[in-house]
Amino acid sequence: MNTSGTDIIIIVTYFLLLFLSIFWLLVLFSSSGRDSLKEKGRKKKLDHFPFFTTIIPAYNEEHSIVETIQSVVHLDYPKEKMEVIIVNDGSTDRTQEVVEQYIREIHSDVKITLINQENQGKGKAMNRALFQAKGEYFACLDADSSVHANALQEMLPYFADQEVAAVCPLLKVKKPKNLLQKVQWYEYVINMFYKHLNAKIDCVHVTPGPFSIYRTKIIQDLGGYDEHNITEDLEIAIRLQKHQYKIIQTFDAIVETTAPETWKELFNQRIRWYKGSVENSIAYRNLIFNKKYGDFGFIRMPTIIASGIIAVVLLAVLGEQLIMKLLNLFTTLKAINFDVITLLKNYSFHFNLLSMPFFKFAIAVTLVGISFFVMIYSFKIVQEKITNHGKTWLSVITYLSIYSLFISIVWVQIAILFIRKKKNTW
Repeated sequence: MNTSGTDIIIIVTYFLLLFLSIFWLLVLFSSSGRDSLKEKGRKKKLDHFPFFTTIIPAYNEEHSIVETIQSVVHLDYPKEKMEVIIVNDGSTDRTQEVVEQYIREIHSDVKITLINQENQGKGKAMNRALFQAKGEYFACLDADSSVHANALQEMLPYFADQEVAAVCPLLKVKKPKNLLQKVQWYEYVINMFYKHLNAKIDCVHVTPGPFSIYRTKIIQDLGGYDEHNITEDLEIAIRLQKHQYKIIQTFDAIVETTAPETWKELFNQRIRWYKGSVENSIAYRNLIFNKKYGDFGFIRMPTIIASGIIAVVLLAVLGEQLIMKLLNLFTTLKAINFDVITLLKNYSFHFNLLSMPFFKFAIAVTLVGISFFVMIYSFKIVQEKITNHGKTWLSVITYLSIYSLFISIVWVQIAILFIRKKKNTW
């Protein structure tokens, strides 16, 4: 059997994917590693109510910010123990006016402060609020997201462990309407499954903007957010890991966020996310394969970049095979002077069972089977039904096929941006 270079690349890539799949399945069913405090039965209800700050950075969020503020105001928590700091980062719409009207007309027991600044980016906006926050703990809440009322009651008890620096909520897509948003709803559910696995071995590498809670003093002592980083939620998480603080993932507190409605919006968002993840991996490259950082250094950090490389390689291989088949077809048609009708009349189907690539099929079937298992288990973990947002067959097919191709194209574009040394922007 002749094995081409392309075959070798495919086999090596499949083996790598299979290895990672088996590794995470072992993590899932293993009792080793540090489970959450709740899983160990040590999570308790709040016995006191520390002062808490919610920071809401906003840029052109006039249509969603009131709902975001209200979700914070309605948290099940003593109002006198809360403050909300909204940073309007140079919005060009009515965000400032809408917030000022809300503060003026809604007489809330929660202190709400509005800071207006020129557009300087989310990191600068966060630091502006962080260093005047009075809360022992604080959360960033993106202005297009809403937090469920029980969030603080469920998340703050984890800070009884003094080594815990951050706690992440269960993140869901808010009211998905069109097909693309429903596809992202699947993606978020499955991503939360992987967050669950990463948390079991202390490998959480991102504390999402929608209501991740931090111990204020730790973040202040670390110098606050990186103001030049466009994935500040990922950078701060890696920095916490570098200083060997604990990051907890909980599934009892839910935050809902608005997903992009168009492919263009999603493309730009994912370019920012994934390129930022690679840039941060390079910036913290001394953590990679560093035994000091355990599984985070040997598993989580390398796979941030590896996932992009695998996506680009598979897309390149797929493109190469498609081009070769088209060239062969063109050569055949040219040889018969493009007489397609005669070609079809003389076409005969030949099937040789022994020539089938059973090895590749076996690996592919295994990976597909694992993918379906992950999808089913993910919905179980987040306590969602796959039919919660209507008929599912079209969105499932889109997620498993078109969306996977879309993400690969995103990674190709990121590779091009790195080659051209282009900086990422909001």
